[in-house]
Amino acid sequence: MIDLVTKIHDKFTLEFKVGFNTHQEEHPMKYSDFVMNTWIFVPNSLDINAAKYSKDDFYRDLKSGVRLITPSYGLHELATDEELLSSKSLITNFNDLHIAPDDTQDLIHSIRMYCAISKSAFRDECLAISQQHDATQRMAACRQFLLDGGKILGRFRGLLNQLNDQNATDRTRQVFAYGDEFLSNVMEKYAYRLRDIFRHNHPDEYQQLEARFKEVLYAERAYREKQGYLCVKADDAKGNEDFVFRASLLKKFSESDLYLNATKRKNTFLVEQILYSLAAGAAMVVATLSSFFFQQKYGNFTLPFLIALVISYMFKDRLKDWLRLIFARRVSNKVFDTRTDFRIKGRYIGWSKDSVDFIDSDKILPEVMELRSRNPLFTEVSGKDEKVLLYRKKVQLWPAELAKASPYPLRGINDILRYNITEYTRKMDNPSFPLSGTWEDNGYKPIEGKKVYHLTFVIQCVYEGKTEYKRIVVRCDKKGIVNVKVS
Repeated sequence: MIDLVTKIHDKFTLEFKVGFNTHQEEHPMKYSDFVMNTWIFVPNSLDINAAKYSKDDFYRDLKSGVRLITPSYGLHELATDEELLSSKSLITNFNDLHIAPDDTQDLIHSIRMYCAISKSAFRDECLAISQQHDATQRMAACRQFLLDGGKILGRFRGLLNQLNDQNATDRTRQVFAYGDEFLSNVMEKYAYRLRDIFRHNHPDEYQQLEARFKEVLYAERAYREKQGYLCVKADDAKGNEDFVFRASLLKKFSESDLYLNATKRKNTFLVEQILYSLAAGAAMVVATLSSFFFQQKYGNFTLPFLIALVISYMFKDRLKDWLRLIFARRVSNKVFDTRTDFRIKGRYIGWSKDSVDFIDSDKILPEVMELRSRNPLFTEVSGKDEKVLLYRKKVQLWPAELAKASPYPLRGINDILRYNITEYTRKMDNPSFPLSGTWEDNGYKPIEGKKVYHLTFVIQCVYEGKTEYKRIVVRCDKKGIVNVKVS
C-alpha cells in the first residue's frame, strides 16, 4: 500500500512523506509495483509554463530523500519485552563485546536501530494520546508514556554504565554516548509536547499530571547536565543554535542505517540518442535529395547550385532541431526522466522512476478533473484553463530481497519529497491591499483584503490493483505557504 502524509516543512516548502509498503507474507517471491501520479494545477496569473519552468527547474525545486520504513513497535511493548529483536540484538551484541572488543560493527548497528525504533515508538504513542477522546484513558496513557519512556532509556543506560566493566574501545563508548544523548533528546521532546497538549487543550487534566511531568523532566534535565550533554536554555544568547545543530547531527547518526544507497541516473539517455540520430538522418536525407535535384537542374559548379546547396544545408540544420523537438515531445509522456536504484549493503532491492511534463487539460483523467473542482467563474474570466504539471513516479520493490537484507522486519521505503514553491511566488501580488472602510465611533477605519492563491495537487496512488485519490489545496501568498488542506 501507499501511505501519504502532507505537511508544511517551512514557509516555502511542502513536504510529502510517501510510504511504499510491501506485503512479503502474501507475495514472498514477487515484486511489488507502486504508481503515484500527481497533477499540479497552477493559476495562469503566476506565469508558470513549459517555456519558463523546465524539467530542470522542477527537479531543482524537488528534493527527495529515500530511507527504509522504521520497524514498528509499540512504546509499551518496547519497554517491557526484552525479547523483541531491537532489545535482544542490543543486549546480545553488548554481551559479546568482551569476546571481540574491536569488532563492534554489529553492536553499533544495533545501537542505531534501537535508537531509531525507540524514536518512532515515542512519536507514534504521543500522536495516539493526542487523538484519544476519553479523558480517563488519555490521562492513564500519558502516565504510562512517561513510565515506558523511562524504562526504554533505563535499559540503554544500564548497558552504558556497564561499559567500565568491559574491554570497550573509545569508539564504542562514544557511540553509546551518542545514542544516550539522542534518546534523551527524544524523551524530552515528546514529553514536553505532551505537556503542552494537556496544558493548552485539557487544563483540568494537566493539573493532575503536572507533578508527574515535572518529576520526569527535571530528572532528565539533571541527568543531561551530569553527563555534560547540551541542554536547551531560555536565556541562550544564540537562540540554542548549538543545541539544534547537535540534535540534528545526532538524529542523522542514529537513523543513518535506515538510509538507502540510492544511485540516480538519467533514464532517457539511450532513447534521446536514438531519436536525435533519427532526426539527424531525416534532415540529412532531405538535404541530400535537395542537392541532387538542384544539381540535375543547374549542373555542377554554378552559382545557382551553390546558393541552393547553402540554403538546403541551412534548412537541414533547422529541420534537425525541429524534428528533435517533436520526437522529444512525443515520447516525453511515455518514458521517465530519471531512474534511481536502491541497495542495502550492496543487495539490490528495487528502483524508482520519475518524470514531469506540462499536459493539456483534455488529457487529464475525468476522476482527476472531478476532484479538481475547477471554478467555472475562473475559467470564464481567464478565457483559458490553468497550467497543469503532471509528475509521475513508479516504484518497484522486491520483498524477498528486502527481507534478506536485514534481520529486522523491513516493510518498505519512505520517500520524503520536499517541493519548494518559491518559483510560484515570484509574480504574485502583494499579500494584502486596501479594500474599503467602516465608520466606527465617528471615525473611519480602513479594511484590508488578503490576496491568496490556490495551488491544487491531485494525487493518484495505484498499488495491487487498487486506485486511491487525494486532493491537496495549498493556499499561499507572496510570503509563502498560508495553510494546507487535505481531502
